[in-house]
Order: sequence, then C-alpha cells, then structure tokens
Amino acid sequence: MKKLLRALGVILFLGLLFVVGSLAYSTWRGRITWYFRVHGQVVVNAAETSGYLHANSQKTILLLTRTDDSRPETYLVSLGPTKTVLDCGDWHPVRFLPFPVADVNPPCTVSTVDPAKLHDPPDTASVTSGRNFVEFSTTSGKKVRGQW
Repeated sequence: MKKLLRALGVILFLGLLFVVGSLAYSTWRGRITWYFRVHGQVVVNAAETSGYLHANSQKTILLLTRTDDSRPETYLVSLGPTKTVLDCGDWHPVRFLPFPVADVNPPCTVSTVDPAKLHDPPDTASVTSGRNFVEFSTTSGKKVRGQW
C-alpha cells in the first residue's frame, strides 16, 4: 500500500510539473496572456457597484465585469489607440484569481460570443478614456465606467 501511494504521489507530482512547465513555456513564447485583478471600481449610472476589473500583463486590454444586474456582464475594452468595446456574452472571469487566455481561442471575440445571449451590449461609438478610467454607454442607455 505504501508503494502504491508513493507511486501515485510521484505520478501526480510529475503531472503537475508538466502542467506548470507547459504554462510557463507558452507564456514565455507569447501564446498565453495572463489577466490579473486590477484594484479599481466599476460605476454604472454614477452608482458604484461590486463589479471588478482585470487587465492583461501589458495593460492593453481591460476586462470590466459589472454586477449591478441579476447576472454578471463582462466587457472586453481595448486600451490601445483605437478604443473598442466587446461584450463577452455568458462568459465572465473568476473574481479574484489571475487566469491565462490562449491566443488560439480568446473568450470575447465575435466568433465565440452568441449574439442571442448578449444582455446589455455596448454602444461602441461612445467610448471615452483617460489616464485611469474608461467609460462607455450600453444600448439600454446605461453609462458604465471603470476606474483604477
């Protein structure tokens, strides 16, 4: 029994080592981008919510999750020279943990989001941003602001 548990422990350790090594290699090669929780606030119609923010390690993409409705709504905001906002549909990130996203199948692209499942899509023409905030309107007329 002792040998069986030791062998199982070695197999689990090697499997974990393989997973960690694969993530590290893919991150180093640029195939995986990590998103980390950003200390900030989500404000909807001038009322602070319990929403949360995540940003990629280059700080070029912000994932803004608002929680003022019955279900969370996440928006992918590009912070580059051309500001764009995409709705992530049903998907939303885990609140506190950092998470990896592969470049092969990102969660918030036009091809992966079902338009029928969009709750309150953004109005992309209304995006404004500053040094530490981004603000946009939704099709229902709500003004969403993420500030950090």
